Amino acid sequence: MTKTYWDMSDLENEIGKGRSWIKKHIFSIPRFKKEIEAFSHFPINNNDEYMFVGSKMKKWLEDNFKEIERFKYM
Repeated sequence: MTKTYWDMSDLENEIGKGRSWIKKHIFSIPRFKKEIEAFSHFPINNNDEYMFVGSKMKKWLEDNFKEIERFKYM
């Protein structure tokens, strides 16, 4: 069962990668970040946290698997 809202640790567990990998290979790619922003909240300050709509993030990860792998080697 997918949680409705994910935090960063949920995302890390879902894809089996750490925070730094996610930031480098997903969030730092402008096209990816723009697409993800529609169903995500990115921290605004140090007391803020990442939040994602779990079902939409899961679908995005599945739909973009090949693209994420391609950018991983760039």
